[in-house]
Amino acid sequence: MTYYKTLRGSLLLLLAGAGLAGCEKEIDTYYTEVGGQIPTFLANALGTTTKYATGETVTFELQYAQQTSMLKDVRIYQRIEPSTDSTLVQTVPYRSTFSRTKNADTLVVTYVVPQGVNKANVRVSAIATAENGQSKVRAFTYRLAEPTPTVRINSATNVTAPGTSTPVPGDVVRYNLTLNNGGITSATSLTTAGTLYKDIDSLITYVTVGTQAERRYLRQRVPTAGTQTGAATTLDVPVTIPSSTSGQAVLFRFEVKSRFAGTPNFRASSATSAVVTPGTTTSLAAVRAATLAFTGTTGGDQAAFDLTSFTAVAAASPADTKDVAITSIASNAVQIKALNTTKFVKTTAAIYNAATLNSIRQTYLNAATTAQVATVDGVLVGDVYIARLRNADQYAIFTVTGITRTTSGVSLTMDVKAL
Repeated sequence: MTYYKTLRGSLLLLLAGAGLAGCEKEIDTYYTEVGGQIPTFLANALGTTTKYATGETVTFELQYAQQTSMLKDVRIYQRIEPSTDSTLVQTVPYRSTFSRTKNADTLVVTYVVPQGVNKANVRVSAIATAENGQSKVRAFTYRLAEPTPTVRINSATNVTAPGTSTPVPGDVVRYNLTLNNGGITSATSLTTAGTLYKDIDSLITYVTVGTQAERRYLRQRVPTAGTQTGAATTLDVPVTIPSSTSGQAVLFRFEVKSRFAGTPNFRASSATSAVVTPGTTTSLAAVRAATLAFTGTTGGDQAAFDLTSFTAVAAASPADTKDVAITSIASNAVQIKALNTTKFVKTTAAIYNAATLNSIRQTYLNAATTAQVATVDGVLVGDVYIARLRNADQYAIFTVTGITRTTSGVSLTMDVKAL
């Protein structure tokens, strides 16, 4: 029995030794390293812009680790649609540029955007190659865009005077423009309809008067708020004809700009308006006094006034002749109202003192629609109002010079300037 146990134990040890020897051989063979490990790209600041223009110079950063085989170089390739082949752009030999901040080797690559057709897709690949021939790739794509924006003047409208009248200094002319006509801001393929443009940055308006040097009149972001775009954009640009320009040629030039990663750092084009030669302003007649008298409970025959004929209007007269009337004196407050289509805009004594037909028309038409009212509550001495008479191109301006309260009603006096 003892001999049997001893023999059995010896056999088990021999078998165990043979098994361990076999396992050790498998481990050695399986884990034998052949050359260095594949180089590793870490976080990379690659291009995220979806469109660039030919000739732009952009930079991107590669961050990588060497592993156990030294890096040999980093090669930059690009493939430009419709080609299916990549071409070598540049080869950057490896050099130690360790960044303590990023805890990695870094390489900033300067890249110039190539020529190609509009909307072509470009793939840029960075390949880090080790001494043992192993490599790793990182890539980004973008599309080629037109760098220079366009601008077209569609129309010009004098918004402070009828189209048949001669413009004068102070008039506001509204120019309607189209930027990047037929443009798009993104594309999904080479055949997408439209021209792919870089995003519009700004629109600058210049003015030239007579023989004077051109000067900048206005700079505006496009759009004034929100995301900028390269797509076709239509907008209105109101400009005021400068003072003291009567009889001189006035020109407005509109320049649209897009940013460009190069020298100069923008691309621009412009369009120039037709010549505007302002005339002289139209003076108003001398000041005339008018009186409104509200009596009893309904106002009586002296409570309304016709500002076109400059006469008082009886209570029984048609409402369309009553441009201004006292309609209430309740709670000791005077209310005036136009009983036809006349409307009022409150203004200042300075406007009254320098009033011309052109200036009061300009002030009225430049006022917000909500400020153009048919009823004025709580009229006070010194108040100044411009009246647009019966929705026509006819205007008057008046200032309240006195309010007298009596036992029978209220008397209101005003000085009026009109043609």
